[in-house]
Amino acid sequence: MGPLIQTGNRALALLALLIPTISIGYAQTAGSFGTCAVSAVPRQVRSEGVTEPLGNIILQCSGTPNAMFTGNYTILLPVDVTNRINSTSMTNDAVFSVDYGIGATPVPGLSGLINGHNLTFNGVTINVPANGKFIIQISNIRANISELGGAVGQPVVASLSVPLNLDQAQVVVASTNTGLYATLHENGITCTGSPAPTTTDLAGFFTAGTAFFSTRVTEGFGTAFTVRASTNEDSGTRFLVEYSGFPNTALLYVPNLVAGYDAKTPTAGGDLGLAQAGGQYVPGSGTLLLALVSGADATGAGGTLFPTPSGTSPVTLNSATQVPLTNGSGYAVYEVVDANPSAIESAQFPTFIVLTHIAAPAVAQESISFAPVSETPTASVTGPVPRFIATTPATDCGIVGDCQAGYFPKLSVAPIPIQLTATAAGVATGAPGYIYVQNAGGGVMNWSATASYVNGSGWLSFDQSMYENNATLRVDAKPQGLAPGVYHANIIVDAGPLAGSYSVPVTLTVEATEVQAPSPRISVTGVLNAATLTSTPLVAGSLAVVTGTNFAGKTVSVSFNGFPSVLLYTTSGEIYLQVPPALAILNSAIVMVTVDGASSAPQLVQLAPAWPAIFAHAVRNQDYSENTSSNPAKDGSVLQIFLTGVPAGGTVSAQIQNRIGLAPAFAGPAPGEIGVQQVNLQVPSGLTAGTTQLVICASVGEQQHCSGGYPVTIN
Repeated sequence: MGPLIQTGNRALALLALLIPTISIGYAQTAGSFGTCAVSAVPRQVRSEGVTEPLGNIILQCSGTPNAMFTGNYTILLPVDVTNRINSTSMTNDAVFSVDYGIGATPVPGLSGLINGHNLTFNGVTINVPANGKFIIQISNIRANISELGGAVGQPVVASLSVPLNLDQAQVVVASTNTGLYATLHENGITCTGSPAPTTTDLAGFFTAGTAFFSTRVTEGFGTAFTVRASTNEDSGTRFLVEYSGFPNTALLYVPNLVAGYDAKTPTAGGDLGLAQAGGQYVPGSGTLLLALVSGADATGAGGTLFPTPSGTSPVTLNSATQVPLTNGSGYAVYEVVDANPSAIESAQFPTFIVLTHIAAPAVAQESISFAPVSETPTASVTGPVPRFIATTPATDCGIVGDCQAGYFPKLSVAPIPIQLTATAAGVATGAPGYIYVQNAGGGVMNWSATASYVNGSGWLSFDQSMYENNATLRVDAKPQGLAPGVYHANIIVDAGPLAGSYSVPVTLTVEATEVQAPSPRISVTGVLNAATLTSTPLVAGSLAVVTGTNFAGKTVSVSFNGFPSVLLYTTSGEIYLQVPPALAILNSAIVMVTVDGASSAPQLVQLAPAWPAIFAHAVRNQDYSENTSSNPAKDGSVLQIFLTGVPAGGTVSAQIQNRIGLAPAFAGPAPGEIGVQQVNLQVPSGLTAGTTQLVICASVGEQQHCSGGYPVTIN
């Protein structure tokens, strides 16, 4: 962008030097026949566009009545003029009109000469009317806005060289803006099998449960999506959707018509916030409608539009067409056939995958851009109008307002640095490193891992480089050829611009001599609920026990996603601890035990907002004695129940026999106990005497979980 701007400034400076010379050539006629106020009607133009129409340039002039003069009119832009031309570089697209008081009329037979950044109308004759006033209007100049390098909010300035006295020689004719934003719900599309429908229409695909992935497009400003405007355009705004990497047995289908968000019923697959529907469109409603283009070439040009509905009644959209694939790759082209220029509009559509049999799972890719895509940056005889450069659109979630929606994948990585060791003899020692990656959102999150080395290179290896959703990445040292020292790198886990990326630091220490045999390997065999000693989801702030081997040491610690736990006591095979309260918003975490600097392999545990669990021998009668079959609670007395897994702020209720929804007299932290909650419950009157089941429930928001039944005896 910098060089373009500098070039434009030099050109403007050169023009400033030339204008006095030009004025001298027209000194007699200009002084007598023309004094003009220069203005324009600036337009927003797409920064991706190669043939963007600029705003009209208007010269409101006064001169000697009934005079006539002839001269040349040149418009200089900071980018290439790109109107369609003939073999002699002349264009009839740009129009030079004169209004003598009866309306703007194009000058008959006048064509413009295009030379790079210049458009010139030569030999224009002006006949000043009797009132001495006339208006010149120059319209439909097209320009390669992409040459400004994707700038947003940059004014496009036209400089004028004309045989008239002007109040200003430069005028703003456009302002740049991004035209296309998009969401590709699954940039990496997992292909693991999908049923074929009975009928190949949208209703059939939805009924059969055929797999699909959604594509959403949103315009950056109200006139970024336009219908074909005139005969000097080949099409309306188009979108080129490209697919690659599909198995050879895959069949893809897309809707023939796509109703936008402002239609009577938007087209939607159901995975991007709208209800699943083929869509309903009211013809001529001025709401966004996209039509599939059959027979378009690989750039998105040419082809035939699917017929646009007619009439006045709502039309249900249901038909679909197969996308031709060659070696697993293909493309679809859509064109805007209706739109509202006064609103920013969005549309989404599903691409269905029929894959009844596969040899092995595959991950395919999708991309989208404005179309037709062209590498012709200048005025052209044959280049399509409009046309665009190939760009990858930024996410549209900020415009639609759903960036934090649960249906988008969200990358979550345990923030645990990796420490590796090796010897100068090229032997890795100690345990490998692990990175556990989770999709904390919806959809399918495809992610990759790459190493960025601070010093040295190539000394890390991964068991894989690309993954899907939740997975553990194993990281090993490759110390061959490394001198003794400390080496640093960062492993970049990348799940795309929407799901995010994360950097995990890695340190490799290479010893000068053989190191001693490593300490016994630390192994985690289970992470259990401390009350039931079973594998259940854990609750932030509750108690848990980690089982395994070689836990004895001078320094022992346990972390959940890098957050340290409060340890209550440890043995060589068990560690009782409090789950870190900071995990309250997560649904899973990675547990690692570290003993004297050596760490276990990561262990995944599930988390829940609430999971009440009553400790054994922890239901007490009102006199603090344990409730047993030989020591029952009296009718109307208070039971004291000690448990874990009830979060602060949770709503607690209880059940005894057939009495449900009982409100406790007290529910909160047990005094002086870490991670233990106490519930005081009055025994309802009228219960059948004997041993019965007690259940404690805890609710957080709309989620509720109840403990297993605990035997209590009622007198």
